[in-house]
Amino acid sequence: GTLADRGGRVFATLTRPEVALPVWLVGWYVIHLGAVYDAAVRNPVLLALEHGVLIAIGLLFWWPVLCDVPRSAATLVRLGYVFTAFVLSAFLGLALTFSPPIYDFYESLDERLWGISAEQDQNLGGILMSTEQAVVFFAAIVWLLVRLLREESEAEARLAEEQRAAGLREH
Repeated sequence: GTLADRGGRVFATLTRPEVALPVWLVGWYVIHLGAVYDAAVRNPVLLALEHGVLIAIGLLFWWPVLCDVPRSAATLVRLGYVFTAFVLSAFLGLALTFSPPIYDFYESLDERLWGISAEQDQNLGGILMSTEQAVVFFAAIVWLLVRLLREESEAEARLAEEQRAAGLREH
């Protein structure tokens, strides 16, 4: 069977848009809390766990967008899902861009990459995060809009064919 089949009821539940989105958002924000992030960058095991969690919640998040399994979300629902995720996740990148340093680990470093301050480093990280998210979410939204237009065009063509066939039967 497929990966979705092997995942069973738990996987099916976790990949429903109304479950996957809050799981992803909570994970996304919690991992970037100062204390959580600082603990992870100081401990290789926690850092590996953090990356594993990010990959797992990312896969859960994108599953309902990219997977066409039976009972998957309609394209319009997927579009709303991705747009909502973009809006609700954007606050983190903006906060990192415009706030003073929140990660003690970077403030405590003696040597600085490119000679920039901890605040500049965090602000640059926020800008990069916001830019990457905007590009990825914009690409997904464009793909879903193209898909939606194609589906609408195909539905109109089917309806016209059904009407034409019904008209021929009446004569």
